[in-house]
Amino acid sequence: MTKAKPVFRQVDAHKYSKLGVRRKKKVKYRFPNGRDNKIRLNYAGRLRKVKVGFKNENDGRHLVNGKKVIMIYNVADLKKIVEGCIGIIGKVGDRNKKDIAEYVVKNKIELFRFDAKKFLDRLDKKMKEAKDKKDKRKSDKIARDKKAKADEEKAKKEAEKKKADEEKKKDKLGEKIDEKKEKKVDVNVESKSKMKEKKK
Repeated sequence: MTKAKPVFRQVDAHKYSKLGVRRKKKVKYRFPNGRDNKIRLNYAGRLRKVKVGFKNENDGRHLVNGKKVIMIYNVADLKKIVEGCIGIIGKVGDRNKKDIAEYVVKNKIELFRFDAKKFLDRLDKKMKEAKDKKDKRKSDKIARDKKAKADEEKAKKEAEKKKADEEKKKDKLGEKIDEKKEKKVDVNVESKSKMKEKKK
């Protein structure tokens, strides 16, 4: 179906981790543009340069594991998978992906690089964590509101008590002033009566 193809790497790919040393995901090809670049000049013993002739034969092209690819975006697309075909999930949301995974598990359909059971377990765990987080946030808000209300009531009671104490103090002060005035009046009356007696 397909013949062995060399891995095309960019210049100095064997020197740096960021260019692919022990990191397959980082391996990519860039055309060697340097003026004296030995790969560009096709020197023997150097890395291979991309050329015409390395392409796969037409009958093996665009196949995955020797099977025709069908892109999956919803449950309806899964019904298109027949013998000799393999499905690849496109860019879909978690809700749609969940429906696809459930259908795949139920009907035992083969998909490329997609473990439906693992995905469903991971999604259930994620949803449970999100729910717990939401419940915790809700309970925290209720507790916070309750505390704020209690603090407000306490502050209100303290203010009322303070006001009552101030009024009591004012009343006591008023009584003392009245007593002093009465005493003063009594003293004045006595002094006047004494003066009159002396004059007589």
